[in-house]
Amino acid sequence: MSIFRYWAINSMLFLGTGILSNCSEDTSFVPAYLEIKQIDVDASGIEGNSIHEIVGIQPVHNGQSMGTFPIPCKIPINADGTVKMQFVAFVKNNGNSSNWVPYRTLIYLDTQINFTREKSTVFTPKFSYRSNTEVSWQEDFESGNSTLVPVRLNKGDSTSIESRNFDLNGKYSGNTRVFVTKFGPNDSLKYIDLSIFDKIPSLPNDGREVFMEFDVKSDLVVTLALKRYNSSGSAYVQYMSVNPTKGNWKRIYSNLIYEVQGQPVDTKYEIYFSIDKPEGFSGNREILIDNIRLTYLK
Repeated sequence: MSIFRYWAINSMLFLGTGILSNCSEDTSFVPAYLEIKQIDVDASGIEGNSIHEIVGIQPVHNGQSMGTFPIPCKIPINADGTVKMQFVAFVKNNGNSSNWVPYRTLIYLDTQINFTREKSTVFTPKFSYRSNTEVSWQEDFESGNSTLVPVRLNKGDSTSIESRNFDLNGKYSGNTRVFVTKFGPNDSLKYIDLSIFDKIPSLPNDGREVFMEFDVKSDLVVTLALKRYNSSGSAYVQYMSVNPTKGNWKRIYSNLIYEVQGQPVDTKYEIYFSIDKPEGFSGNREILIDNIRLTYLK
């Protein structure tokens, strides 16, 4: 046997032994389990309601992120006794299930949790809004008035504020006041534009996140857009479309950072909801909108 062949065989044996040893079960780690069934939000600091759709949570233990988990979840953790942990809330950006982003308007939760190895500890994170949260627009229609108004409405079409059932994936069930837009009986191609009553005087242009959130129920596509006004003129910018929600309420979070970043400091904004109804449409002609909120960090 050549020296080279002898060396190669022994090297392979050595590597194989190493791989097997690395695959052996580590019995020294007996986990405790962190079980999170739901998330709560306290919006009293911004005088808003607590309706939300936080879909994910990122726990931090010993200064290390443990990953991002969907809600509900059960997470093994190497802990016993009382330990310090932090949590970051995540939402779907633009309603996209594959694009989760941290919702930084909420304070990163800092707390202590008591664990026992081999047992589950149920914990409900409760987030609150940061003290430097600026609310540029907030509307839940409960007063019976509205800062959302029609700017383009065809004959036979209507808008109103009505009491309707609200249910967001089994949460917050009950009747509430919502903004109702209704297409009339005419079966021709029609469209409706809704907008904030007054221009928003400014939004940060330095790369800070600006989150628009709202609830919608519609058998038609609802397009979100904004119109920018500044010394250079005006520009209408569509930034996302919400697909039909199939008879369910859906909550949308949309980060407007790219629509406002780098704009002149004198820029003012209008936010638009636009709906097109094709000819011969046979679905529900009502579009329901509720719980609008536009925020950023000062």
